[in-house]
Amino acid sequence: MKITLDPLLAGTRRRPERSAGRERPRQKASENLGPSAAANAVDCADEKRQLLHRHPLHFVQQTLHAFNAGHIDAAQACQLLHVGKTRLYQLRTRWLQDRQAFHLHASGGDQRTSWPESAIAFLREFVPLQTPCNFQLIADELLRLHGLKRARSSVEAYIKTHLPNLIPPVRKKPRTYRRFRRARFGELFQHDSSIHQWWPGPENKPSSLTIDDHSGLNIAGRFVPRDTTWAHFEHFREAFERHGIPQAIYTDALSLFGPSSSHDHLDPRSEFQRALRALGIAHLVAPTPQAKGKVERRFGTFQKRLVTLLAHAKVDSYPLANEILQMEIARQNSTKNSSTGEIPNDLLEASTIRPNPALRSCPPASLLDLHLSLRTTRKVSAAHTIDFEGRTYQIAPTLKKTVTALYHPNKKLWILEEPPNLIWPNILGHFSL
Repeated sequence: MKITLDPLLAGTRRRPERSAGRERPRQKASENLGPSAAANAVDCADEKRQLLHRHPLHFVQQTLHAFNAGHIDAAQACQLLHVGKTRLYQLRTRWLQDRQAFHLHASGGDQRTSWPESAIAFLREFVPLQTPCNFQLIADELLRLHGLKRARSSVEAYIKTHLPNLIPPVRKKPRTYRRFRRARFGELFQHDSSIHQWWPGPENKPSSLTIDDHSGLNIAGRFVPRDTTWAHFEHFREAFERHGIPQAIYTDALSLFGPSSSHDHLDPRSEFQRALRALGIAHLVAPTPQAKGKVERRFGTFQKRLVTLLAHAKVDSYPLANEILQMEIARQNSTKNSSTGEIPNDLLEASTIRPNPALRSCPPASLLDLHLSLRTTRKVSAAHTIDFEGRTYQIAPTLKKTVTALYHPNKKLWILEEPPNLIWPNILGHFSL
């Protein structure tokens, strides 16, 4: 088809001058173009739109042809297309490279490179594992596994735009109110256990978690095969050796923490309460689950993140599960807490700089062995021996007919003349199980 260029030659147009009063309406580019080009021209009142939506392709091609042939100069071409000189020459270069395949596309916009295929494949595998979708966790894992740093909002926008079918519908829950926090690190440790289907298997897996009420720091956490008193003793030993002895520990009224777990009916305290009392720690019992909402919400956070992480790692053993749990605890401790507005690790560091009477140093390991142990009684034979778990042990001579046995399951055994009180009694024997 033959392109008519004469109308474009006469198509020079000046911007109308403004009068002192009301501004005169702008002229249309089509007024100076002639019948063939005027049919495809677009009103200049819409000149803020991109070229793709401002002028038809045929009109742009006519203008570039006239400019390239020298029939109009650069100023006239820019005025017709409502573009700058740099954009004009960019368009002419593209048009000269392939005149038949020349087309318009949106200029500017998002200059980021496309997401790598490996990251998109990861999203297709990872996103369906979550209910509801945790976009911050996805952003964290994209950075860790693929080195792709994106803001949470960018990850959410990308998934909702390109992979919307992977997002399950979510019902919003009412927001809970904020509770007061203790003034110093170590005034109160909130502790709880959760039996949940953390990873696929024939039964649910118990986990324990302790957080500091002041800073929100995750003090310690672990997965255990059974939710027993000894499992909690091992958990607290790790917490005490790492951070020190707190003023109080806050738990629920579970029988494991209360008097019903005591084998000695003469002692109204449980083994858990005896150990805390011996270490000088107050034991506070929450009347309702809502009263210890901080640790309950923290378990909710870990369930939303860890179930997905453990499924993605194909976890089938406790050591691997605990390794991923410690990774997530470290990440949460270095992330700003939404309630305090502070990073828990920073609050912990600040508490170690200034004196903190709420936190005491941890006793020696030998004392922890005796305090954090299970307790029972045994009869002493005439040959000064006792029986324990099907084995006979020789102990030092004593006038006592009944002695106290402290033990770590499958690890150590101590035989004492009497139950420990303010002063530790004589140790009649120490054995490895």
